Amino acid sequence: MKTSKEKIISLLGPTAIGKSSLAIKLKNKYPIEIVSVDSVMIYRDMNIGTDKPSDKILSSTKHHLINIRNPSESYNVGQFYKDIRVIIKSIHDKNKVPLLVGGSMMYFNSLFNGLNLLPKKSIIERKFIDNLLEKYSCNQLHSCLKDIDQLSYQNIDKNDMQRIQRALEVYICTGKPITSFFDNKIKLSDEYDVLTLKLMSENRSLIHEKIAMRTKNMFNNNLIDEVAYLIDKYSLTKDNQSMRSIGYRQVIEHFDTNTSLEDLENRCIYATRQLAKRQITWLKKFDESITIDVADNSSGNIDKAIDNHLHFQ
Repeated sequence: MKTSKEKIISLLGPTAIGKSSLAIKLKNKYPIEIVSVDSVMIYRDMNIGTDKPSDKILSSTKHHLINIRNPSESYNVGQFYKDIRVIIKSIHDKNKVPLLVGGSMMYFNSLFNGLNLLPKKSIIERKFIDNLLEKYSCNQLHSCLKDIDQLSYQNIDKNDMQRIQRALEVYICTGKPITSFFDNKIKLSDEYDVLTLKLMSENRSLIHEKIAMRTKNMFNNNLIDEVAYLIDKYSLTKDNQSMRSIGYRQVIEHFDTNTSLEDLENRCIYATRQLAKRQITWLKKFDESITIDVADNSSGNIDKAIDNHLHFQ
């Protein structure tokens, strides 16, 4: 059935399955722009451990949401959700189609299932709430919710000051109970005509082989030196969000414990396999998609699906 909604293509799959290289091929064939849905590729200078496209590819083929933060900075799903919506509109304004590519399932989940968009925290309202906290007890403020937000009053513990404070702040700022925002999730499919392609393989050993090969390439390309450089340049520790990513976390642990390189590589492979397992579990639950088995080398199925979606002959 034809629709007047603007088009979006999503390309999902477990790590190391070949999403990035396929995206480049599709970019060369269709009027699309690539948007990365990867929670680690957002960081500058984190190239080897993320298997980020080369500088040459990035300079010749636009990739949105890559290299947008320093590794010392944090980034969350709420920021991603707001950023990608702006990018999607900008791509459509150029009469092109966004191709969302990645394996960060939490990010994709926010797009497919929606996100609670609570109003931003206000300095003025926060100061007003702080004044209330000085005058009234937690129990007294909790009682205030009974008249303005019955659901929050029932669901928030009377001693949970943080949630009580936020509920009051939202009501003072908007005149609406915080619970009214929980049913206001906007899904990508509510606004756009979305084609979702899942790259999968029933042959689990194939994925394991790809993970092992990628991991070996990472170390052959001097991942250890990259981590040392990042720590020095950005004053990073194991507690930084960026350094909790697979590969980087294990190398930092290697620096602290002086484990063998073989053990380091094996721990990276194991952690990546566990990530792929979680990704596959999530992907299997997502039915509104077309599954492409990479073992079949069925690029024709991908092209056919995109041609139908974009109404190409």
